[in-house]
Amino acid sequence: MDFSSQLKEVKYPMPEEMPEKTRQLFLIFRDAVHREQEAQTIYKRAAELCEDQELKRVLLGFYNDEVRHEAALVKQYNRLRERYNVQAE
Repeated sequence: MDFSSQLKEVKYPMPEEMPEKTRQLFLIFRDAVHREQEAQTIYKRAAELCEDQELKRVLLGFYNDEVRHEAALVKQYNRLRERYNVQAE
C-alpha cells in the first residue's frame, strides 16, 4: 500500500472546503510530528546509554535537531488547522 492510499484511510474529520492536496499535507504534518517525537525518544535513550562522550554529543545533537524539526512541523500543522478551522485531536 502506498503512502497516499494510507492517508485516504485515515479517519479524521476534515472541512469540505479543504483542498485534497492540503488535506494530505495536513495529515503528513501530523504523522511527521509523531515520527519526530519517536526519533527524539530513540536519540535521547541512546545518548543515556552511551559511554563514549563524542558519540553521546553527536546523539544529543540529533535529538536537538528532531526537537527543532518537531517545532517547525507543529507550527505549520497549527497554521493549517487554524486556517481551515480543524478541531484539535
